[in-house]
Amino acid sequence: MFEKLAHIIPLKNTFQVVGIHFLNEDEVQFCVLTIHKKQNEFSVGKRFETNQFVEVFKEIETKHPVFLHFSGVGILNKKLERAVNYRQKLLFKSNPDDFYFYEVHQEKAIFVSMCRKKIIDRYLTQLEAKKYHVLDIAIGPFVNYVLRSFISNQNITSNLSNITLSQHAIIDFEILDTVSKSTKYQIEDLHFSHKEIALFAMIIQYHIQEEVIQFETFFLQENKTAFSYYKATKTTLISGIVILLFGIITGHFLLNTYRTETSEKQAIVAGVKDIQEKLVVLKQQKQDKEEIIATSGLFNPKFLTHYFYEIGNSVPQNIKLSNMNITPVTKKMRADKEVRFFKKQIHVAGHTINDDHFQQWVAKLNTKSWVKKTEIEAYTQLRRSKQKSFLIHIYF
Repeated sequence: MFEKLAHIIPLKNTFQVVGIHFLNEDEVQFCVLTIHKKQNEFSVGKRFETNQFVEVFKEIETKHPVFLHFSGVGILNKKLERAVNYRQKLLFKSNPDDFYFYEVHQEKAIFVSMCRKKIIDRYLTQLEAKKYHVLDIAIGPFVNYVLRSFISNQNITSNLSNITLSQHAIIDFEILDTVSKSTKYQIEDLHFSHKEIALFAMIIQYHIQEEVIQFETFFLQENKTAFSYYKATKTTLISGIVILLFGIITGHFLLNTYRTETSEKQAIVAGVKDIQEKLVVLKQQKQDKEEIIATSGLFNPKFLTHYFYEIGNSVPQNIKLSNMNITPVTKKMRADKEVRFFKKQIHVAGHTINDDHFQQWVAKLNTKSWVKKTEIEAYTQLRRSKQKSFLIHIYF
């Protein structure tokens, strides 16, 4: 069951997940779960529960990444019909910039968990101040969607939230009044309580990145960069010490054999020559790839200018464009992942004050010979303004 996952997660790693469950406005329960992976085997390292956040710091280490899961009072979970401006049904007159949204996008429905940023940022700030690296955050029970192929249960209860799953989707969810302490889940040789199951799901989601799960983590990028630097520095330091010790031992045993300075220089020259040969090969590979890109036509100025010119000249006076992006990336990717693009798409964003003119303009775009179809991805009334922001996808 873990065979595919084992190839994605590094051979040896430790993951620390902290569950933060709000019982009420004044009482919080913390659950710490540590998972170790060595070769292809997973094991549970540490389980810990407390009502004091200061005790959590005693149970987690700065040298391992930290994930945070939020649930309970103050977290709003909803199932909505898939539609433009679906968030307005949740927010009413609230400012969307005040909330974090954790969403599962399906064909006919969107499952949303939302929480005020100030609640989450309070814990994030405390961890960062103590040099912990928070690499991912999840809100609500819907992260358990990733467990549908790992677990036989159709119903997964996480704290007081129960979701019903099929092989391909979340069917529904409900909030329970109570949960039996005997509620357990088994995944291969690992056993988890209802307080821990979502914490393990976070580790799986972080590595497989289910595309239907959407959560903007750009604010965690600095933590991810700092942790990568920390790991690289630590690895380099250890490697340097090993190399140094190896050099000393090797020098001791070879002292009587290689006495002359000429032999030492020959070894150095041989090493430099080998590096130079590798650099020549890498340089040639780089040139070959640059030639492929240059001849593909994707970045040909005339090719891009044609679409910018056509779209720009079709815009009415009361519609203002703020961004046009041709073949944008599908989502932010980690450095070790392949970059994917929305092929043959143009994403256009802007503002308007007239619905009719906007609809007429979209209809006009559809008459272009090179346009296959257009989709209105978003059309939102701006707060305290007559303007509406929009995002349309143009397929060519």
